[in-house]
Amino acid sequence: MTMNFCVLVKIAKRMVSFWYQTEGKAYTALVIKDANEIPLFFYVNGNDFLFGEVARDRFFSNDPNAFGNYFEIVKDPSLHFTISGNKKPVKQLFYYGIEKYLSHFINTVLYKSDSIETYRNHFPLRFIFEPDIEGKEKALVEDLFTDAGYTNVQRLEYNESLFDVLQQKNVITNKDSIIKLTGIDNNLYVEVYKELSAGLSIHTKIEGQGSDPRVSILANMIIEYISLQNPFLSIHKEAEIACILPQASILLQNISPVINGEVELLDGRSYYFSVKERNLNERLLFLSGDSIIYNAIDDLIKSYGLTVQTTIILLEGEEINTDYFSRRLLKKYPNVKGIGTSDDLDAMKVIFTRIADSGYRVRTVVPNTPPVLPGKKTSTDRKEISTPGLPPVKTKEPEKPPVKLPPALPAKKNNEIIHSPPLPSNNNLNTLVGKVGIVTLQLSPSGKIMIDNKTYDAIAGKKEISIGTKVKVLGIIDNKYLQVQETGSPPLPPKK
Repeated sequence: MTMNFCVLVKIAKRMVSFWYQTEGKAYTALVIKDANEIPLFFYVNGNDFLFGEVARDRFFSNDPNAFGNYFEIVKDPSLHFTISGNKKPVKQLFYYGIEKYLSHFINTVLYKSDSIETYRNHFPLRFIFEPDIEGKEKALVEDLFTDAGYTNVQRLEYNESLFDVLQQKNVITNKDSIIKLTGIDNNLYVEVYKELSAGLSIHTKIEGQGSDPRVSILANMIIEYISLQNPFLSIHKEAEIACILPQASILLQNISPVINGEVELLDGRSYYFSVKERNLNERLLFLSGDSIIYNAIDDLIKSYGLTVQTTIILLEGEEINTDYFSRRLLKKYPNVKGIGTSDDLDAMKVIFTRIADSGYRVRTVVPNTPPVLPGKKTSTDRKEISTPGLPPVKTKEPEKPPVKLPPALPAKKNNEIIHSPPLPSNNNLNTLVGKVGIVTLQLSPSGKIMIDNKTYDAIAGKKEISIGTKVKVLGIIDNKYLQVQETGSPPLPPKK
């Protein structure tokens, strides 16, 4: 069976996102119910299987049929769920959730009425794992699908394509040593490449250091405000702070004397907050802890025989890729570079170009176009060093469940491609913050909006926003993209 398409799943501890390509065309988001980024929550009751936000709501309502914290609960082999009268280990929740999206892709993008079983053996499925996923967790995910009969499955290394893009942009060279810092859920993930051609040297984590200190302080103050105004809420403070870090980062891009608005917590509900900039600055004055980052980088440079002058420190993630955090590191290290949204979009284009060039089949040799770094090893040759994770997966004969598919969703075709030419250079984008515009090219997640008869590149959050929708500008990304959201009602007053 010839397959001229591919679905790619990006996996992190708390979220997964879905992308696809057909017949070598530009890649785009795979969307169900206005979102391609899905929180890892599951709900199973009888024949019903829900994956994402609705399951999250049930989980935080203490529904016994809802599951969260997936990569933690799979460590307990005694935990099971029951679907259609069949008892399954909890690790298969992820398998069912992904197949729900693959079935949606077959029905609404390929416009086929066939079930996933017809495609399973040859379905081109690719995984990209975020730095917070450990080696054993990656193997668990891959085993779920190979054990179920998927043969056209492959793990892709995002950094390989990203580094190619950064070399083309003259941000790094093949002779540089790289220390890549990624902020996820307020943890700092560190990847060291002594030589790009030799692959990954070490992958480790520094807890509690994965954000610009101003971002984490503001997030902490927002949660404190919500807790005081809503004393009935049971709040896991550290988890909620990690959840709202991206929004806190956006708020700091255009700071005002009073910072207020609404944030969505892990339970899926939005809460009003109000924080004074003066109080934020007062807390920042008492902050200490630069030495943690400095000591960690110094130890890595010393341990791997690197030199400060030829080591590039890359910052990835809006929580740490800020001017403040960059200046903080530049006090000691001369080569600090941020990975912007445009770099990520370009890296994804390279990834899908390689997938198309492979004929949507798993190949043992990386395609020649676009060029890869000379002498680079494949992902199977890389050493991966991480903290202890999941226990070994038992090798007993796996069950191959008959998958209960959800009802077919209404046909919906995503024709919009992710392609954003530069904004006009004579525009002062900061003056657009707070303004309302109209979507002229569907945001999924990037597209275009019009403000005062001028067109701008824009990026939405989790939800796809269709043409004609009114959106409000929240901030600026990479001095190039407008961060927007659908306009809604004004912020609610403080809850008593």
